[in-house]
Amino acid sequence: MEALKALGHEISPIEGGFYGEKRQGGVVYQVFYSEEGNVRLRRLRFLREEAKPLNLAGVAGEWAARYQVEENFFAVADPQDLPSLVLAFKRLDQGEETP
Repeated sequence: MEALKALGHEISPIEGGFYGEKRQGGVVYQVFYSEEGNVRLRRLRFLREEAKPLNLAGVAGEWAARYQVEENFFAVADPQDLPSLVLAFKRLDQGEETP
């Protein structure tokens, strides 16, 4: 957990493990880790947003849409492997090789 904090992730305990998140520009990097060693790395890339006034059934309101891409990686790993997994996942985003 401390290694993820050093990489800039905000860490929160969740039932059965912890959750880490780092926002960088229009991208959100998330880490979910369970006590059993289950890892989920998720990247959300926000492509665009749009909004406009809209009337539905005679009720004035606001319509909004957010277009995004979600990418996930699932594995079972030891906690000490998390920093290298997170960095390798981020390198995928930059088009670099992941050893």
